[in-house]
Amino acid sequence: MKSSLMFFALVAAVLMLGYAGFAHHGTNASYDPSRTIVVTGIVTEFVWANPHAHILFDAKDDKGEIVHWAAEGSSPTNWAKQGWKKTTLKAGDKITITMHPSKFGTPVGVVMKVLLPNGEELGRGGNID
Repeated sequence: MKSSLMFFALVAAVLMLGYAGFAHHGTNASYDPSRTIVVTGIVTEFVWANPHAHILFDAKDDKGEIVHWAAEGSSPTNWAKQGWKKTTLKAGDKITITMHPSKFGTPVGVVMKVLLPNGEELGRGGNID
């Protein structure tokens, strides 16, 4: 529960910094579409809720320290079209996420694809914005 509150506070802060002129909440206002990163970690929570699903996970940085990450996905409807289910991920699953990182250097990103524990790869399921 604590991680959920921290995640939503972090996402709210990032989105408030975005340019107000973008329609909807403007993914490009928060994330850097020119950069792609790949992070491997352990799922702490999978939030299957509108308007966007979220994957919360822990990964080690290059110093071996645990970093709490949040990855924003598409809507559950769009992800379901790509084969996702609310049971696709559970706490403890080891995953590898390819994502566009936050423009602000925070451990947040927008999902491009996820390599699941069973080796299956799922995409983002449509436009995020």
